[in-house]
Amino acid sequence: MYRIAFYGKGGIGKSTISANVSYLLSLDGSTVLHVGCDPKHDSTRLLTHGRNIRTFSSDTSADPICEGLNGIRCAECGGAEPGKGCAGKGMELLFDRISGENADYRVCDVLGDVVCGGFSVPARAENCDSVIIVTSGEFMSLFAANNILRGLRNINPGKSVMGIAFNRRGEENEDAQVRRFADAVGLPILCDIPRSRLFAESEISGEVLSKSFPDSPETGILRALADAIRSRPERHLPRPLSEKAMSDLAAGRPITAGDEAGRRSDCCFEGYDAERNITYVGEFAMPACTSHGAADGIMRIKDAAAVLHGPRNCAYLMEFAFRRRVINGAMERGDYPGSPGIYSTGLDADKAFRDPEGIIEDTVLRAASDGYRHIFLVPTCTSEIMGADLTKEAGKLSEKHSLDVAAVNPDGSFLSSKFGGTFGLMDALISRMKPRETEKGTVNLIARWFYGLGRDRNLASIQKVLSLLGLKIRFGFLDFATMAEIEDFCSAEYDIQIGRAKLNSRIGERISEATGRRIPLDLDVPVGLSGCLEWVDALSEYAPELAPMAESAKDSLRAEFESIVGKYGQKIRGKKVAIYCEMVRDLKWQVDTLRALGADIRAVLFSDGPVIDHNVRIPDYGGIRTESGKNLCDLRKLADEDSIDLVVTNDSDRVRRQGFRYAPLGSRYYGLDGVEDWTASLADSLDSPIPSWEGGL
Repeated sequence: MYRIAFYGKGGIGKSTISANVSYLLSLDGSTVLHVGCDPKHDSTRLLTHGRNIRTFSSDTSADPICEGLNGIRCAECGGAEPGKGCAGKGMELLFDRISGENADYRVCDVLGDVVCGGFSVPARAENCDSVIIVTSGEFMSLFAANNILRGLRNINPGKSVMGIAFNRRGEENEDAQVRRFADAVGLPILCDIPRSRLFAESEISGEVLSKSFPDSPETGILRALADAIRSRPERHLPRPLSEKAMSDLAAGRPITAGDEAGRRSDCCFEGYDAERNITYVGEFAMPACTSHGAADGIMRIKDAAAVLHGPRNCAYLMEFAFRRRVINGAMERGDYPGSPGIYSTGLDADKAFRDPEGIIEDTVLRAASDGYRHIFLVPTCTSEIMGADLTKEAGKLSEKHSLDVAAVNPDGSFLSSKFGGTFGLMDALISRMKPRETEKGTVNLIARWFYGLGRDRNLASIQKVLSLLGLKIRFGFLDFATMAEIEDFCSAEYDIQIGRAKLNSRIGERISEATGRRIPLDLDVPVGLSGCLEWVDALSEYAPELAPMAESAKDSLRAEFESIVGKYGQKIRGKKVAIYCEMVRDLKWQVDTLRALGADIRAVLFSDGPVIDHNVRIPDYGGIRTESGKNLCDLRKLADEDSIDLVVTNDSDRVRRQGFRYAPLGSRYYGLDGVEDWTASLADSLDSPIPSWEGGL
């Protein structure tokens, strides 16, 4: 099989030229496989009498080959839904599917505006014998041609380019521009195709020009190109021009060598996080990564290592974020395991297209030599675009080195949020949870990475509520743990899913599906009296055998709450309070506590911040003025009109700079410990003087 790939700028005529070449190659009885590699899936239309065939991406389980004109076998890759997924990934899958197809010629028509890992598949050395670059004399077409050569230098650096197909657009000096470019990059011009109405006429009829007008001069030019392909002409090295040289070409100056200048661009955009149903606005960059969630979870497993298949900076940023939160964060446990066990394959620009399997194996062996018993392969966005088969690599390395190596599947939506890879890791871990004899009266807590639940005092606060029902926490998924503890998950009698979020619900559903365990609870973290009482009622409904202890448990909680109110109520009673905050879904426990303390809540003002939380529904707090879309000027007006004593806020920096006496909106702790911590901060804030320039404070 002789394999030809036509590359060029979108709309430059690749599909028309390649379809005509496929038809002409078939006329001598040769078998031809024509592959459309553009999401527009219009390459084979002229070979199937104007009919668009089924795409591979529409049904990857079906045979992608359809028969067309003169027995030519046709395939169209298609692509993902616009804005989702990676079309290049589909290219990788299609070429795996057709690798066993036999033909005298395989002609690929490939989008060439961006030569990413996926779109480079047809031009890789193992898939291609010759590349033909289609261009006109327009600068952007030549610019794309140069980028294609730059990509070929990375993925197929040997003699891989047959030459240039010059497809005229009728521009002034077009001939001179193309010839200057061809001479500069050292490539022959294989054909010079004039701008002709015959192409449009044949396309209207749904046929290739060489069939509709077999005796035309245009067909003669295309026939000569097909004959050249049959003769297997000499191929050439890809030698792209520098940006300086391309500027010379555009300006009509003599083309000189020059270093490529770096370019800087500012990033400002809105991004929608589908996992959490929030929008990042303005200059707030949306945290989106295909591997962050997986890497963060693996670093919590003390005897497991995360091998990120990607650039070193990805692993660096993952470890930096993890260490910063665990060591410095107020919301994590003190039993930090030491080394987080994260490694990088060091995939760089040069290796991104070659992707030697050796760098994965070397990194896995490095992690094993450091003592890790379990190793997870995690794709970064770089390796995911390339379509790296980490599942295959994991199986091969496990068998070869007698190691426990598992691949973490990437998210289906590729880039979705900073929780990227979460469910690939969850699937890998949940599959290891096997049936066990249960320990009576024990509970598993299930929450996303235990953010905010990992500190010992927080777990103790939750344990205090559970103790009232005779229960004790056995395991937190996924808190710091060993693989043995994860495998022993089913030893607990009950499971409690914490956090009313889609992501948490999906984790609970997957555990239930895999283990058969009943996980009906969708509870929020218990904070405040109302939150704790909710827990008791929900647990009693979930496990009726706990119901006899429910009333006694609730009485104990109410008594403790009244003790806290009595301790701090004198300082807070009668004070005028305004709540000013952004991105808060429920203030019920704060409002209930302030009312119990005797505070006069004048208003709840929601401000617009860098994040729009679409889950928020402005609640009714029983006659309290509640408004959204407010700013500091609105807060100032309220404070002046109502003589506000205290502003409760989660925007403390800006509120403080305005000279308001303020207190935090919430507590670092849970259960009734959170209530006591918060009411103490309210009282302390009322005792503190307001900073002022005039007062010298």
